[in-house]
Amino acid sequence: MIVVTGTPGTGKTTIARLLAAELHLPFLSVNTLIKRRKIYTGSINGSLVVNMRALARELRGFNGVVEGHVLCDLKLPAKTVVVLRASPRSIARRLKPRRYSKQKLQDNIDSEALDYCLIRSIENYGRRKIVQVNTTGRMPAENVRRIRRAISTRKSDRVDWSDYFLSHGSF
Repeated sequence: MIVVTGTPGTGKTTIARLLAAELHLPFLSVNTLIKRRKIYTGSINGSLVVNMRALARELRGFNGVVEGHVLCDLKLPAKTVVVLRASPRSIARRLKPRRYSKQKLQDNIDSEALDYCLIRSIENYGRRKIVQVNTTGRMPAENVRRIRRAISTRKSDRVDWSDYFLSHGSF
């Protein structure tokens, strides 16, 4: 199993589909699975509240590329966990067409800025399984090449948005 996670707007679905195709592996979108199998207990402010135990049970035994933001909060039997990253400005630009509330948009920008998915992935999967790839300004096919290289070399992109925050005062 290869897990692809990251803040909404980093390119998870597009990139994970391409990666699965190149590796000749099945692809699974966790968001689609959650909705189809009704693996949620309700919603808060338009966001589904996922039943994480039930989701983990559903994913048990899956062998392929699975993608989703919530996967950083699970501990699955993954060989590799790819954490996709994008600049806070890119996240804002990519999420605006989704018509998220101002608060949800800001929460996702803050999540990226604070390395939420990276930190949670390290806690749940261990640092050795993690590769981090910055998708900012790159086409999906290029990101897939970079992911494959990162997986084979175990060398991640260095990602630090603190300079951006310090120079702009906010995201």
